[in-house]
Amino acid sequence: MLPPFDYHRPASLAEALFLLASLPGTKKILAGGTDLVPALRRGDLSPDHVVSLSQLAGMREIKEDKGFIRIGALVTFSRLAEFPLFLKGPYKLLAEAALQVGGPQVRNQGTIGGNIVNASPAGDLLPPLTALEARVRVCRQGGERVLPLAGFLTGPGRTCIHPEEILAEVDFPALPERAAGSFVKLGRRNSLAISRISLAAIVIRGEGGIVEEARLALGAVAPVPIRARKAEALLRGRKPSPALLEEAVAAISETVADSLGDRPSAPYKRAAVRGVAREALIKADPRFASGGC
Repeated sequence: MLPPFDYHRPASLAEALFLLASLPGTKKILAGGTDLVPALRRGDLSPDHVVSLSQLAGMREIKEDKGFIRIGALVTFSRLAEFPLFLKGPYKLLAEAALQVGGPQVRNQGTIGGNIVNASPAGDLLPPLTALEARVRVCRQGGERVLPLAGFLTGPGRTCIHPEEILAEVDFPALPERAAGSFVKLGRRNSLAISRISLAAIVIRGEGGIVEEARLALGAVAPVPIRARKAEALLRGRKPSPALLEEAVAAISETVADSLGDRPSAPYKRAAVRGVAREALIKADPRFASGGC
């Protein structure tokens, strides 16, 4: 049973922001509802007002604009998984991650904005967005701010969003065609699994087949996603090969060990990330397995 609250369904983002700024008492935003509704039913939350964003069609768009890919905060996981731009090439890590979220019903309702604002260390879309060097656009009545995702996420379940603000959009710089991406997740079971560790990889080829740039973002090993900077630097300027792959895997494992310290899960995750890292790098660039051109 849901607690009593006043329900609001604004017709525009401006109206939604006005409500958040002017309504008295506590307020919660309803996007997909896959986290909010269960929390209301459990009694974890009891807001005075619920503001639904269901009428805000402009926040459901995906577009390429001035060198950026822009994704509205209400875009669902299912739409991400099916959108043509994300089915191959450098952005397929987004579709791969979206397909890992829950079951079909959750993917049809859950949104990219909700995944970001919930800020779970195991959030499936957060490592790919971190590797893509994404930014978020956060709006309030009378203004907005654009923040790097890495600065927006402040800890488990925490962000720097204010109660009167709405996350309206996430964007990231477009990648060259010579880039490739992948996402690999290790969960407790094969379906509907909460991530125990995940890795998003982007590899950009340079002249002569070298790695011009590598971006490796780890999930579920720290309060927020982290980049495996040592492995990224190790790969830069070198040609992919099985030997280089093992060097990178070892460096990624060290990053996990440094992040987890003496936590009980550290030995398991330090070992498990090796398989995850191998798979992600080979998916992004098969030359890590073959050493070919």
